[in-house]
Amino acid sequence: MNSIKVAGLLAFTSITRGNRGVIVLTILILTLVGLNLLFVPSLLAGLVSGSNEKLITTFSSDIVITSSNDKAPLLNNIQTKLASIDRIDGVAAATTRNSLLTQMSYEGNRTSATVFGILPDLEQQVFQIDKYLIEGSYLAPRDRDQILLGVQVAGADRINLEFFSRSLQSVHAGDKIKVIYGNNLEKEYTVKGIFYAEFIQTDLQAFITETEFESIVPAAKNHAASIHVKTSDNINMQPVIDQIKNLDNAFKILTWQDYAGIMRSMTDSFNAIKTILNIVNILVAGFTVFILNYIDVTTRRRQIGIQRAIGITSSSVTISYLVRAAFLSMLGTGLAALLFVKAVMPLEARYPFHFPFGAVFLNAGSADLIRMTLIVLGVSLVAAFIPVRAVTRMRIMDAIWG
Repeated sequence: MNSIKVAGLLAFTSITRGNRGVIVLTILILTLVGLNLLFVPSLLAGLVSGSNEKLITTFSSDIVITSSNDKAPLLNNIQTKLASIDRIDGVAAATTRNSLLTQMSYEGNRTSATVFGILPDLEQQVFQIDKYLIEGSYLAPRDRDQILLGVQVAGADRINLEFFSRSLQSVHAGDKIKVIYGNNLEKEYTVKGIFYAEFIQTDLQAFITETEFESIVPAAKNHAASIHVKTSDNINMQPVIDQIKNLDNAFKILTWQDYAGIMRSMTDSFNAIKTILNIVNILVAGFTVFILNYIDVTTRRRQIGIQRAIGITSSSVTISYLVRAAFLSMLGTGLAALLFVKAVMPLEARYPFHFPFGAVFLNAGSADLIRMTLIVLGVSLVAAFIPVRAVTRMRIMDAIWG
């Protein structure tokens, strides 16, 4: 107990009467390390959550239902099935889609795109594509000879688009384009609207109403290639999936994770980058704090020797440096957390980073703040322990006289 009291007194004296330049520099370095440990993981977490949200709200939905029967690729009696799915606890909304691969042309430019037949009212309950319109308006349930194009299909004179050279390039709302379906049926459509979801898989799509689609493929009436289900927020999807399976053995059920594809690879890459950068940050912090403590301990070597000569134990001296390191790391991490929450996050929210799937916002919570604090604290304690342990193991006379 006396050793701890003595260590506390030594630590207090070291902080209040020590080299203030070293103390301030240590706190600033720990603050920068803390900000680094918060910023990089939260940015990558924002990338992952942003891409997943775009995937769910514009491309796949939470759950996708298709037919497991190769001989009958379309789901039949679709209205009854849709009503049954809507009644399942945990289902927020559901809609159907049919699709055909087409060739489109406009003023000498040609492109291929998948055209989906949709029910606009239900589609807006499951997906958020209508929120990303940049020209024109969304489809109405009974629209005929009208088409909704993704910007990667239309081009819309946006030469910086990833697929601009393969698009129709100069199509805008109100223009008329030719569409050739796989059954060689050719139709002219008026572009009712153009959307830009900033998610390439979505922006490569085109939509017509189910009413229009059935005029192209009469056999599609009361049939669907897929049913897309939106679940309630923060719900466990497995019970919902189990209830859907019980409705029909012919259902093949996929989740949004099954549709992730390249996004899953991107997520794995981000996690690997995050791990590497965290290791680099930890090493930088460790070496920096070690050097600062080594210099401080070396300049105090004679003082430490005298303290031991008058009866202060090596453990008390060691503990005092550990207490000092813990105190400075708490100040540094506290300042880092305050700056990150009150300055960095609001600034980034106002001027967000933009990636191919849209704006990305920093995504950090209390768990990230705790993780950062523990990492910096652990690194500081280790970096402080090594040099002071080396000095306290020296003979007293060697420490005093060098």
